[in-house]
Amino acid sequence: PEGLSQVEFRSGQTMIQSIFMMSRTGEVLIEKHWRGITPRSVCDVFWDEANRYAAKEDAPPIIYTSKYYLISVFRDDVFLIASVTAEVPPLLVIEFLHRIIDIYTEYFGSVEEQNIKDNFSTCYQLLEEMMDNGYPLTTEPNALKAMIKPPSVMGRVHSYATGKSGISDDLAEGMVSSMPWRKAGVKYAQNEIYMDIIEEVCYALGFGL
Repeated sequence: PEGLSQVEFRSGQTMIQSIFMMSRTGEVLIEKHWRGITPRSVCDVFWDEANRYAAKEDAPPIIYTSKYYLISVFRDDVFLIASVTAEVPPLLVIEFLHRIIDIYTEYFGSVEEQNIKDNFSTCYQLLEEMMDNGYPLTTEPNALKAMIKPPSVMGRVHSYATGKSGISDDLAEGMVSSMPWRKAGVKYAQNEIYMDIIEEVCYALGFGL
């Protein structure tokens, strides 16, 4: 849902501490921490639990360890795992994890293992912008693309030649708009609405004898 783009939380509510991305073979592809460092050993606990099931997608979305709740999603042959230290709305975390995969797919075409490795730095830059101190911040593709340019051959050449990253120094226009998917200050010469009207008539036709 688009409404996740701008979400406000109570300051006392505990949110995501760390996020891990694991391949289908159990390799940790991404590890990002916000509210303290979660030991990588939790991935071993998660992987042992996931291997109990014949199909990886059957692994439970929430696993409890002695210290952490591990909330995960499985898509496109990768696991995305969020660790939290207290109870949080699990559907909110699951939706945010799906949104991360959606953004990666928007940027890289897919979240295949090789794509993640080839665009390693961009993955981390996106996580930095999408979450602030464990709280979802910016998840709208248009706003993110205004801040972090999608990878391209010309973009890589420019980065190597100038030493500059693809991160914009200016705040994305979607961030200052009341609607995050729309640029701020957009004006139209004419305000018109076009509608298609479809009429349906139901009737019964009878013939007398």
